[in-house]
Amino acid sequence: MTADDLEKRGRDSEFVSTQEHEIAYLMKATNKAREEVLTAIREVGPFRQMVMGYLSKGPFVTRSSGK
Repeated sequence: MTADDLEKRGRDSEFVSTQEHEIAYLMKATNKAREEVLTAIREVGPFRQMVMGYLSKGPFVTRSSGK
């Protein structure tokens, strides 16, 4: 299996990480500061759709709020 195996790539794009290149991408895509991006990931978890929603519209139900 190679990194370019199209059958194995899909799921990773659903998640974000705290690696520098990922943080830089999210900062540029949402026009937010580094700390805001990291807070979003901490609050909603590693799910890309929820992180992008949090950064663009405000918080969804978060893991730490228990709602």
